[in-house]
Amino acid sequence: MMGHWGVKSYEHDDAAEALDAAFDRVHGATYEELMDDDCPLTLEQVQERLANPATLAAAIEVLRETIGQPFDAWDEVERLTFAGIVVRHAELNVPIPDDVRIQAIDCLEHEEIDWDEATLRRLRKEKELKLIKSLFQPT
Repeated sequence: MMGHWGVKSYEHDDAAEALDAAFDRVHGATYEELMDDDCPLTLEQVQERLANPATLAAAIEVLRETIGQPFDAWDEVERLTFAGIVVRHAELNVPIPDDVRIQAIDCLEHEEIDWDEATLRRLRKEKELKLIKSLFQPT
């Protein structure tokens, strides 16, 4: 897949761009300061500090704006990007609304992308699904 550097759902250009834009929209100058080359924090550390429900919502909104079509018309890469945004926020302990979580699960369960590292991706996808499914809190 073009612009993909790993087996995690968010390790590709579209997801990285949506996440970056969301952190910038929500945190502005603070995000820019933390992302400056002179700042000793890694991207992981910056996202750990700043991720919250607003960055999740903003990343999804950026994705929707970029695609400009209803969710039902999204292709496999766009759905992977959506799932990646959700997975990344779940990894950062951000609460995921049930409707978003259910859509992300559906995207991952019906993923049909051919991966160079198919076995590694299958294992990673299983881990991501387990994480997202574990967030469901029955009432």
